[in-house]
Amino acid sequence: MNTSLHAIVLAAGKGTRMNATEKNKVMYEVGGKPMIAYPITALRGLGIQKPIVVVGFAKESIMNYLGDQVQYAEQVKAEGTADAVRAALPLVPQETEHVIVLYGDHSTFYTTALLQTLVDHHISSNAAMTLITTHTDPTGYGRILRDAQGHMTGIVEEKNATEEQKKITEINTGNAVYSAQFLHAYLPQIQRNPVSGEYYFTDIVALGVDHNESIETYVVEDKAIGMGINTPQQLQEAEIEMLKRQT
Repeated sequence: MNTSLHAIVLAAGKGTRMNATEKNKVMYEVGGKPMIAYPITALRGLGIQKPIVVVGFAKESIMNYLGDQVQYAEQVKAEGTADAVRAALPLVPQETEHVIVLYGDHSTFYTTALLQTLVDHHISSNAAMTLITTHTDPTGYGRILRDAQGHMTGIVEEKNATEEQKKITEINTGNAVYSAQFLHAYLPQIQRNPVSGEYYFTDIVALGVDHNESIETYVVEDKAIGMGINTPQQLQEAEIEMLKRQT
């Protein structure tokens, strides 16, 4: 059991684009298993026996499947991803040094080996936060901004990107490892988005950059790492990709 490392998996969202009604979208199957099964298995391989799963919409569908394999935190009101992480943070043990945060609908192709390499890179570079990125078709995703030295300076969402920024193919997967200290320091500082009224967890990157924290990236060549599953079409694409890997 790894006591210096813990994990939070976000699985509270409604999945509106998936037309989910009876079950949470992370319970839709890819390769014969609900997509939530994949990150939980990968984390267990790291010695994280009971990751924290944040539930909300159709929580029973997740809890009935995972049972006591995990701990649960509940996001009572759907107020964004930062709010979901806030719901889980009190359950992270005090001795924890680093926290992996994964999106349940964006980590189907994650393996223990990938997460181990991420954590090793994070610790060896003494980073406050290390974000997984990949190069793929960036449509719909936040682009990674870098300075002339190649250091990450921020993330720009597609709707806010300039024409030049839209050409960037390096995308934010949203999945990352953080020092627990960094999370405790900056998560409370995330402000409500004035347009949507939600708290966006990705805003923690800008806070870290503004305070000269060491923000690292771990660039993964496997494009499936950037695959979010938010629509029936994306679910079908993930199924095709998983079948390729299983044969």
